[in-house]
Amino acid sequence: MSVFGGNLMGKLSILTIIMLLNCFFAIPSFAENLLKIKYLQTVYDDERPTQTGLSHPEGVACTDDYFVVADTDNNRLVQYTFADKVVKAGEVDLPINTPIVVQVNSKGVIYGLDGRDRRILKLKADGTEQEYLSPKGNPVSRKMVPRSFKIDKNDKVYILDISDEVVLILDSAGNYLRHIPLPEQSGFFSDLAVDKQGTVFLVDSTEPGVYSAAQDADKFTLLTKGLEEYVNFPTNIALDSRGSIYLVDKHGGSLALIGRDGSFLGHRFGYGWKESQFYYPAQLCISEGGYFFVADRSNSRIQIFAAEEE
Repeated sequence: MSVFGGNLMGKLSILTIIMLLNCFFAIPSFAENLLKIKYLQTVYDDERPTQTGLSHPEGVACTDDYFVVADTDNNRLVQYTFADKVVKAGEVDLPINTPIVVQVNSKGVIYGLDGRDRRILKLKADGTEQEYLSPKGNPVSRKMVPRSFKIDKNDKVYILDISDEVVLILDSAGNYLRHIPLPEQSGFFSDLAVDKQGTVFLVDSTEPGVYSAAQDADKFTLLTKGLEEYVNFPTNIALDSRGSIYLVDKHGGSLALIGRDGSFLGHRFGYGWKESQFYYPAQLCISEGGYFFVADRSNSRIQIFAAEEE
C-alpha cells in the first residue's frame, strides 16, 4: 500500500511540476500569432526624370494607398502613391526645413516637424502651406519644443513637448484638451504612440523602457522591465492594427517587438546595408493593411515590408 501511495504521490508531484512549468513558460495569447514581416521593396529617390536621391530621411507617414517621406537633408516632404504594391512619386515636393517627423490626418492634411525651428507645419497635399500648428488655450506651455508628435484616428494631435515635459493633447483644430506630465524617473523620451483606445505610449531612449497612460490617466506608468537587456537606443515607437508594439532600435539597427504586457518578444531584421537590414533607422509607420514603411536614415532609403501571420 505504501508503494502504491508512493507511486501515486510521485505521479502527482510530476504532474504538478509539469503544470507549474507550463504556467511559467506560457506564451501570452497575443504572442501566439506573431507576424512574419516580408520584405517588398526599397525606395532610394523620388523616381522622377531628375531622380533626386533621398538624403538621410528621418520620417515616414503612411496609409494603404500612399506614404509621405520626411527627406531630411533635402529639406522637403515627398509623397508617393502605393497602389498594388507599386510605388510612384508625386509631382509636388513640400518644402520644410530639416523635417524629422511627418504625420497625415484622416483628411489628407500633412503635418511635418521642422527640425531646425522645432515647429509643426501643416500643409495640403498640393504643396500649399496652411499654417504652423499653434496650440490654443494651452495652460502649461512656456515655449513648446516638440520632439515628436502623433495623430490618432479622430485627428487629435499628441505632442511630446520636451521643454514643458508633458504630452500635450489637442483636438483637430488645435485646441487644448489636456496634458500628461512626463515621468520624473527617466532618461530622454524621444517618441510616442497612441492606440485605438486612446492609450498613450512613450519610449525612453537612454534608459530603455516603454511607459503607458490610459485614455483618461493623469500620469504614465512603466510598462516594460529589463528592456535595456534587449535594445540599445530605441528612438521610435509604432503600433500595428492589432495593438502590437514595435520599437525602432536606432543603434541596434532592428525592430523590437514588445507585448502589451511589456514583455520582450523578439527582434526583426538587423544592422547592415543589404535589403531588409537597417543602418541607424529613424521612424517606422505601419498601415492599417499591415504594410511597414521604415525610414532607413543612414542608408538614405525607405524600405517597405508586408506583414503576414506566422
